[in-house]
Amino acid sequence: MKAGEFILGYPDESGPGPALPKPKVLSRNGSFMAYRRLEEHVGKFRDFLRAHGETPEEQELVAAKLMGRWRSGAPLVLAPEKDDPALGADPQRNNNFNYKEQDPQGYAMPLGCHCRRMNPRDTTQGNINRRRMIRRGATYGPQLPEGKPDDGIERGIAAFVICASLIRQFEFAQNVWINDKNFHELGNERDPIIGNQDGTLEYKIPKRPIRKVIKGLPSFTTVRGGAYFFLPGLKALRWLASLGDKKQPEK
Repeated sequence: MKAGEFILGYPDESGPGPALPKPKVLSRNGSFMAYRRLEEHVGKFRDFLRAHGETPEEQELVAAKLMGRWRSGAPLVLAPEKDDPALGADPQRNNNFNYKEQDPQGYAMPLGCHCRRMNPRDTTQGNINRRRMIRRGATYGPQLPEGKPDDGIERGIAAFVICASLIRQFEFAQNVWINDKNFHELGNERDPIIGNQDGTLEYKIPKRPIRKVIKGLPSFTTVRGGAYFFLPGLKALRWLASLGDKKQPEK
């Protein structure tokens, strides 16, 4: 994985790298960041699970099928029937899987689930490394206690995404992986967790002998804010700070 996919001034997976910011001092060791503030409709999500699962175990399975992982972080490809907290806590194992050989039809992890869309791994066209991003998130707002209805207080996640090209990496993921209704030829789906839902789309869960189709998927998140940022390197920061030391000419 080439450093230029995340940090400016270094070769990326295609070669020398894209055009860089000017002046030259800004063109090395910096990056770009996308910020998104997503409100999570926790009560609505819990109501949805209860409507599509008769027991707590069935509800947890529906949640995992939407996300692609159990609450512990264990991926369905490696733990298709029930949660495996030890697997979820093991960073050496919980990302060590692919789709083309281990789950090509999505019987474990549905083709349109959140995790599969955000990182199609070996099932995408082209070089997947050209689409990779550094992603981190932090929750905000108070936790909604189990069994309680929505209380009107905003809560959710603040997402921070770092990449060398906001268009090629972040916006591609938003427009193609998350919101393309025909992702993996699904026909009428978007990301079930963060996709733009209008109540007319569906979600398909492969299952033998007959797959399960959920129609009229509601929206579980709402974008409340966002911005794009340029993150200069330390040398560039020192240069920017020094600009204020120069005496400005009198008008």
